[in-house]
Amino acid sequence: MDSPMNRYEQQLYSVFKTFDIDNEEALKRSAVLQLCDSLQLEDRGAALVDTLFDRQSDRITFSQFRNGLLSVLDKDPIRRQENCSSKESVVPKTPSPAQSDDDSREVGAKFAFGSERYGRRSRPHRVTAEDTPRPRVASESRLDSVRARRRMRCKRSSSAMESREDDVTGLELDHEQRVDRDRALALCRGLDMHGVDRFLVDRVFAASDENEVTVGEFFDRLNASLTTSIETSLDGGIVEGDSKSDSDIVSSDTVVETWKRAGVRKPMGLLLELGFGEAALRLQSLEHVLDDELRANSSQTDSRLPLAAYSLSRIRLESVGRLLEVARGERDKLREDLGEANRRARLLAQDVDENHDRIEAELKSRLRQMEARHAEAVRVAAAEAGVERERAAAARVALEEEAARRADTEIRLRDEITSLQERIEEYQERAAAAEARCEHAEREQSRLQEELRRAEERDAERASREEIARDELETRLRESREERARLRDRCDELGAALEVAGATRLAREGAARCWRDEVDAQAPDSLPDVCDLSLQSFDKKDAQEIIEKLMTFLTNIREISVGDGNSCASCDHIAKTAATFREALRSSRYEGADTIGHNHVTERDDEGAQTDLESVQEVEALKKTLADLEHDHRVEKDSLTNVVKELETSLEQMKTEYEKCEEYWSDKLEEEREAFAEEQRAGDERLADLAARIADYERQFAPAPLPTIDERDQLELQVNQLQDEFDTYRRTHEAELAAKSEELRRLHRRLEAAEGASCVCGGAAAARWRAAVWREAGALRARAGRAERAAHRLHARLAAADLLVKDLYLENCRLAHGPRLP
Repeated sequence: MDSPMNRYEQQLYSVFKTFDIDNEEALKRSAVLQLCDSLQLEDRGAALVDTLFDRQSDRITFSQFRNGLLSVLDKDPIRRQENCSSKESVVPKTPSPAQSDDDSREVGAKFAFGSERYGRRSRPHRVTAEDTPRPRVASESRLDSVRARRRMRCKRSSSAMESREDDVTGLELDHEQRVDRDRALALCRGLDMHGVDRFLVDRVFAASDENEVTVGEFFDRLNASLTTSIETSLDGGIVEGDSKSDSDIVSSDTVVETWKRAGVRKPMGLLLELGFGEAALRLQSLEHVLDDELRANSSQTDSRLPLAAYSLSRIRLESVGRLLEVARGERDKLREDLGEANRRARLLAQDVDENHDRIEAELKSRLRQMEARHAEAVRVAAAEAGVERERAAAARVALEEEAARRADTEIRLRDEITSLQERIEEYQERAAAAEARCEHAEREQSRLQEELRRAEERDAERASREEIARDELETRLRESREERARLRDRCDELGAALEVAGATRLAREGAARCWRDEVDAQAPDSLPDVCDLSLQSFDKKDAQEIIEKLMTFLTNIREISVGDGNSCASCDHIAKTAATFREALRSSRYEGADTIGHNHVTERDDEGAQTDLESVQEVEALKKTLADLEHDHRVEKDSLTNVVKELETSLEQMKTEYEKCEEYWSDKLEEEREAFAEEQRAGDERLADLAARIADYERQFAPAPLPTIDERDQLELQVNQLQDEFDTYRRTHEAELAAKSEELRRLHRRLEAAEGASCVCGGAAAARWRAAVWREAGALRARAGRAERAAHRLHARLAAADLLVKDLYLENCRLAHGPRLP
């Protein structure tokens, strides 16, 4: 079977196998019909056969039969037995054998509530000898069994039709309703489940300690009890002391029919009065009850009880007669089968003797052939052993050559790795230098940006101060011009007044005199002084204020240029111009005070005009100088901005180039590592293959029992030489390892000293020295890493050499004590 079957499928399969006489795991149409009749499928059996054989197939397997049976049962779970009820008048009412539990116990669910099904009309479990699956005996007639099954089916149909008269349709069931034993029995009777008697209900309630259970729980336990009964009956677990023969169990309908034919009045009522309302009953129990009733009612004249007892006796006699006939037929059939078996046994004995003789002759011939083949195989094996020995020697030589080549390859690879590591260290140093340059460029860029920001701030402050000074100078110049015009008007007024006064005195005195003499002679002494003082005070005051403001402005310019700390050519030129202008003002300050008091009014006018012109020229010169300074500063600012941009561009390019270089060398290093790992992996695989082949050769040529070791001088000498060679090799490599360790410690000390020196030194002058120190530190780190890896490799090679010495020792022992072919 393709998949494991449950117990019901196993039971159906056992019934299916009883009809598979040819043991072909398939049944023909006639066998399937007989199987359907044995299962009492009635009309569903015909539908099942038509469904299975609708295609062009001669035989049906168990899987096809099972699937077809399930489909037919799903389509029509409850079948009305109308055909059998119509045959009731035709079939003679003769006592029929016990009904089959496969069909009489469970017909189909009448009510379904979700997954729960009620009203199966189950009959009590009856176990008979015919219920258990067994192979059909030779004396059993299939026609008789089919005819008996038909009679039983029709009789059951008639009883079912009688019981349907009291059917309660439309019964309302509640899963949670609690029922006791009486109500449960009444519920089963109401659902046409006449096969469920009080004994079965008591057994269901005995499983629980409660007197009342719900409807759903009662039917679950009832189904479980019926399933257990079916399994027990089909498994054949029947105890002889607890079970009766098939003749002792009959249907109540059979008893009623027999009593009717015997003339017993109201047979069903009599049966109920006697206390037998079940669908199946035991004849022995019924006889005991009738005997008790006859003894109890011996004084009364009730003719029903003797007739009933007589009818029961006839039923017992008929069943016993049938069993006797069956037993006789079985006996005769067994006698015939026994004779046939004896005859076949004699034939089989003759065949066995002949087969034994033939097998013995064949064995002798095969033995001779095997001996010849064995001798030939021994000769071939000896020749092959010699060839394999020579091949092993050649393989050993080849392995030694391969080991030498591997050593050369290892040395070459180690040199290549060293060169690659040096190149990697060189590129790492270059990358570190490039990174240092990048950091220096970044610091320079930040410094230039800070200087640019401060220069812009100074330019803004200088421009604001120059604008304020220019406004003050223009204001003072405008005030000077207004004061000069006012003084000129004052002089004109005074001159006119003097002329008028002189003319008046001259006319009064009658003499023509000069106006200056008149003024000197007649005017008061204080008048010239007052006039002169007033003129001198105005001119002197104006010039002094202008000179003081110019001196203050030039001093501020000098303080700004000195306070910035970063002088340039334009600033120096401005400072020199301001100093020259300041000296000129200082000298003119004192000279103007002396000349103003001694000159006349007209001279003062000329000097005022000249001073005004000089002031305008100086202002224009200052403006021109300021414009030149602004232009120079703007040009210098643009040049610094361009330099900063160029530095930023070069920094970005350096970063991009550094990233590309780092990515390239990282990929290159990864490729080299992968190539080296691949070569090392291939070498390990070849070494493992060689070791496996050597092990195979050892296992192939090793003798079954290990012989005693022959203590010979030559072998001991070889072992001692190998041991000495290995000790020398170990001491050499241990010394080399110690030297490497000392070199590693020395390099670590130099590295720490270099790092400390790099931390102490600082400044721009030591940049090259720091770069050299970093390169040396990187080289020391690389050498330290190489030394560590070399130490690990030495340890591995020492372990491999130790293992190789042991293998060579074992190989020499095996070759020395191995069997030698002639």
